[in-house]
Amino acid sequence: MVTSFRRWKKDAEPWYAATGLASLVMGTSSVLVPLMVAEVLGRSVWAVGLLSSAVSLVGVIGSLIWGRLSDAAARRKPFIVLSYAMLSLSFLGTAFSHAFGSVLAWNMVINFFWMANASITVLIVIENRDKSMWETRIGHLNQIISIGWLAGLALGSISLGAAGARLGEEGAIRALFILLALSGAGAALLAGLFVPRTAPKFTARRFRGVIVALGNFLVESGRFRPAHLYHRLNPRRLPELLWGEGGLRHETKLFLWGTLLAFTGFGFFFVPLPVLLSQGFGFPSSTVFLYFVVLNAAIVVAYPFVSQRIKRVGNRSIQLWSLLVRLGLFALLGVYLTASRGTPSTAFLVLYFLVLGASWSFFQLSGVALASRLAKPENRGQALGLYNAVAGLGTIFAGLGSGVLADHLGYGPTLLASALLIGGSIIVLHRLPAPKAAEKKAERKAIPGRVVAKPASSRG
Repeated sequence: MVTSFRRWKKDAEPWYAATGLASLVMGTSSVLVPLMVAEVLGRSVWAVGLLSSAVSLVGVIGSLIWGRLSDAAARRKPFIVLSYAMLSLSFLGTAFSHAFGSVLAWNMVINFFWMANASITVLIVIENRDKSMWETRIGHLNQIISIGWLAGLALGSISLGAAGARLGEEGAIRALFILLALSGAGAALLAGLFVPRTAPKFTARRFRGVIVALGNFLVESGRFRPAHLYHRLNPRRLPELLWGEGGLRHETKLFLWGTLLAFTGFGFFFVPLPVLLSQGFGFPSSTVFLYFVVLNAAIVVAYPFVSQRIKRVGNRSIQLWSLLVRLGLFALLGVYLTASRGTPSTAFLVLYFLVLGASWSFFQLSGVALASRLAKPENRGQALGLYNAVAGLGTIFAGLGSGVLADHLGYGPTLLASALLIGGSIIVLHRLPAPKAAEKKAERKAIPGRVVAKPASSRG
């Protein structure tokens, strides 16, 4: 571990500090924004769901736009500096907002400009570098973002706990938004000083290994995922990819449908979760943050183990088992909330969030690897773009659906609906062959008349 840390420290670059600070800001906001809507503005879970859907939609659009704009402008650095500066301005605006519409508008701006950073930082770490270093560089960036995100959640818990008694709940939340605005300005300054000026090199990239290293970039919060590569998805190619003879394989399309169900199910659970903890269980805002610290700490800790486990067991098996675990977790809490109005014990919730976080690492790493391995080599970049777009689309559906369901039927049925969606995803994904079997099937189709023995088992 000491040797790994020394190697990581040696390879780290000064501009990582800007990315880490910005990730801290976004990690804090991922829970603080729903608390602002629910606790300060007094709006229901439906408003939180609407906000989640709106900013996710903006994020999808931003992801498609920013990478292409930076390629056209032949510059990367200005987009990152602009991104962090707009984060600062938007958090300041949110701090002084007194209407839901204002908070919604500022957070749409936040997510749109955050995508400028998310779409470009990955390109900076791999451009003008030897391909053999891509996975290592992306892994470093991934760690920085994960640590920053986790530190932001810890900051939220500590800050609200310390300031809540003096300023009250509303005052503490608004003060923390001001602190985030100052931190965003600091990130913009660091980016201006240290982000390297790289010349865009938009060439065909080796995605299979890169996306495995990327893995945990798509963290649990549907509204503010730390990184996307949507701009690799060319919307003009969608008809050809989905229906053309040279498009995506049947297995890839099946996988994307299963992924859409999975992310919609995740959204039905996670969009109302901060409000459930604060209003349903009556926890103070600092405690709500603390549970999300537990969740994300489990993600970070499980990540290295998962990557090794996938190599031994296979992507498909890991994906299905992670979904089965989540199905059980969602159903368990859904049944509890439907049958009881009490608050679960602290020990139970800590264990629950630990397993929940670890299951995300298993799902996400296996998912991005499957998105690449099930696609044809020439379509892997597009498949990754579609995978991320489907994830965003599922969050948009879930934001609206979960808010309406929770408002009218309560949290229990909403969580049970999330379990049903996960069950549907398992049924679809269970029909998938293992990636190697899919590749052999494609080879048989590509060579008419050639007899190839079928694999003994298609399960991965």
